Amino acid sequence: MKLTMNIIKALLLTSILTFSFQSTHASPAKGGKLVIAGGAISKNSMEIFYRFAELSGGENANIGVIPAATGSVGKQFQLLQNAFSQAGVKLDNIHLLPLATKDDKKTKDDESKWLNNGNSVQVANDIKALTSIWFIGGDQTLITKVLLNKDGSDTKVLKQIRVLYKKGGTIGGTSAGAAIMSSIMIAGGNSQGALFNGFKESYTSMDEQEYGPAVIAKGLNFFTKGVIDQHFDRKGRLGRLIVTLLNDKQHNIGYGIDEGTAMLVEGNEFSVIGEGGVTVVDTSNVNNYKFGSFPVNANNVRLSFVQTGDRFNLHTLELTKRNGAVQTVGHEYFRVPAQSVSGLVNGNRNLDQFIGYDLLDNKATQQITSWLIEGEQAIKMTFSQDTQTLGYWSTDVTADVYSFVNVKMDITPLKITVSH
Repeated sequence: MKLTMNIIKALLLTSILTFSFQSTHASPAKGGKLVIAGGAISKNSMEIFYRFAELSGGENANIGVIPAATGSVGKQFQLLQNAFSQAGVKLDNIHLLPLATKDDKKTKDDESKWLNNGNSVQVANDIKALTSIWFIGGDQTLITKVLLNKDGSDTKVLKQIRVLYKKGGTIGGTSAGAAIMSSIMIAGGNSQGALFNGFKESYTSMDEQEYGPAVIAKGLNFFTKGVIDQHFDRKGRLGRLIVTLLNDKQHNIGYGIDEGTAMLVEGNEFSVIGEGGVTVVDTSNVNNYKFGSFPVNANNVRLSFVQTGDRFNLHTLELTKRNGAVQTVGHEYFRVPAQSVSGLVNGNRNLDQFIGYDLLDNKATQQITSWLIEGEQAIKMTFSQDTQTLGYWSTDVTADVYSFVNVKMDITPLKITVSH
């Protein structure tokens, strides 16, 4: 008997909901700090490593590196040795933990034999002497493959990492090492695939992290205030984060971290380290959305954007602006027609620039649009400001810098006719 596409989608969404409720059984520890990096850390964002090293104890830091996500264990560990030693950590205090699934042919060890070390008593004991843990980037599903048992429970090593965190230790990671931080882990897909088609159960290769419907799995639940997504600006992941939140009964707040950027989570607040910012997505007051219906039709998604120097309260969702920033309302600089952004030839394609320049700092309009087209289907995304919206502007030398709170976003599916 053949299942219709609608039934298949319903089954997938039911499994997502079931997972959502089951994923919270392992409560995360409290007491430490999180450094959650969006990937692609360069020499211009080395501050992330410096801050992590400082939080780990500076000269007294004792850092454990988990390479599970990568097949280039030797190269990636050496890069981290260089970064952390430049930040003042002794080389002897930077430890490669034997937790991996793939062999790196360029090293003398066979790292594929480390697959079952998640339950190694020796590795768990070694973690007791550490002050922090750093997760290397790559494929996030390989991290959870090593640190979660087949039934989804914590391995001995993960339990000890939680103890370290509870005692005040620092947990950090980049790219895949960021994706694993929340209880819901976004493992694959892109915004176009998610907005038009929703979800699929799994992916067969790393390539599918870049296209197709969203794939979610269980994360490690260190960050409890929402869902994390990474590479947010360059890979345009706003759509897939929104779709994940709309179809998750546990979380309605998500945090998208730009490349070269990290969230520093301390208690109920976070600040931003590095070159970019953090997008906060709030679907708690969405209306006109039918659960499990694709393409997505939803009104009143709320967006905020946090820049370096700002602080954001994870409980109240309030932004404390950076020194020198002023409100845009009543002080708008530009007067340009309402903009519609759709691709490479448009200016201000990044979210903070699009909202900052074209909407918040613009006298001429209260509304701007962006489009996504797939064949004869389209999605219109309308961004507007209302009485809940606050925008802030400052300069970094000569660069304009924008942050904002509660920009309204409406998502409308349309049919289009293409003629030649």
